[in-house]
Amino acid sequence: MKTRLLVVLFAIFAFTINSNAQFSFGVSPGLSLNSAYFGYKVNSRIVPYVGFQFLNASYDLEESGDKYDVDLNKIISYSELSEFSGNLYIPNIGVKYFIKENNKLKAFLSINLSKPILSGKLKNDGEDDEDFKYGVDHISMWGGEFGFGVEYFFDENFSIGGEYGFRYLHLNYQDKYETSIFDPNTGNYKNTEIQTEYKFNMSPTYSKISLNYYF
Repeated sequence: MKTRLLVVLFAIFAFTINSNAQFSFGVSPGLSLNSAYFGYKVNSRIVPYVGFQFLNASYDLEESGDKYDVDLNKIISYSELSEFSGNLYIPNIGVKYFIKENNKLKAFLSINLSKPILSGKLKNDGEDDEDFKYGVDHISMWGGEFGFGVEYFFDENFSIGGEYGFRYLHLNYQDKYETSIFDPNTGNYKNTEIQTEYKFNMSPTYSKISLNYYF
């Protein structure tokens, strides 16, 4: 149960976008996740696009020393190794709409939806932690962004832009397990299933600088 809660916390942390048609490509460096998008400029105002972000995390925790073994009734030497690796894939789809143009400056609105995909594994002394695997398999996430920005066009093929907006993140995790409850009135145990659901929502603001290529 504790291991599955750690999965949720990891996901939340990890979880803490001319009238002739043109293709476009852009990159947005940031402090947390860097992103890139590939779009198609339908006309002078509308640019639908797809984007992608990626996060990888891993750690090894090794502990060794002496401890008292109750079964052997003596102090023994021990060594324990925990290995974790996880990936977060964030594909997204959106559209950029230019609302105003003034010389080389163009203001735009942007909206996108994303569906993060989490994968990972935890090993203790070489053996897979099944509770961790269960937790990863039962997490569902999605998010979205709505922003306002401006691009400065050095020429018709290249621009640098800034964007500010709101980001919405949603995480859902469902868990269930069987347990026994003792009834003191009858002196018997009753088998039952416990169901738990975790929901996490977060709406931070964001800002980013982008380099955009139109070709």
